[in-house]
Parts: sequence; structure tokens; C-alpha cells
Amino acid sequence: MNEAVTAAIDQSSPHPPARNAAVLRCCAARERSLSESRAKGRDKYDTRQLAHDAYCEAMPDLSGYQNIRDFIACVAYGMVIDVISPIEAPKFLYAAQVATGALRHEPKEQKPPAA
Repeated sequence: MNEAVTAAIDQSSPHPPARNAAVLRCCAARERSLSESRAKGRDKYDTRQLAHDAYCEAMPDLSGYQNIRDFIACVAYGMVIDVISPIEAPKFLYAAQVATGALRHEPKEQKPPAA
């Protein structure tokens, strides 16, 4: 197995090997949530659910080409670290696909008529 994939799967690492800023933002939100939950003594289920919610809430909006690419990167990395389940991942990826399709059909900017 590739060294980067092995590191990505190892959740004990405090810093993910990702270089994408959106993925780092999602991971940071998850880590903050985990720390807060542990400090408040929440049970494992609530801690995990709140961390999942924080990760997903930090994902970029599906607007604009770069945001859609970053969203997909967050979903993919979330699957690798088991934050996003294989059941819900296709829903996220389908939403990204629909958003990409909508971008393709966006009307081109019209030029003013020549004077």
C-alpha cells in the first residue's frame, strides 16, 4: 500500500497528509469538535456524530468550479478517514456531479452590441 494512503488511514496522526486547503479546513473542524466533545465528557457516539457534522459543515459550497473540486476532495478524504460513510458518500458525490452539470449549462456572459 502507498505510504500516503497508509498515513491517511492512520487516524492517530494529528496532521493529515492532505495539502488541499478545503480538506485541511474540514479536518481542523473535525479535530476541534473532537477536542470539545472530549473536554465535555460526551459519549463516543455523540463525539463521533458531532465531529462528522463539523467536518461536513466545513465543506465548501457547491458553487463554482474550484469549490466543487474542493468539495469532492473533502468527500474523498472523508471516506478515507472514515468520517463519511460509504452509504452517504455517493449522495455527496452525486450532488457535486449535478452542480458540475449546472455549471456547464450556465449561460455565457453576453457581450454588449457593437456601437
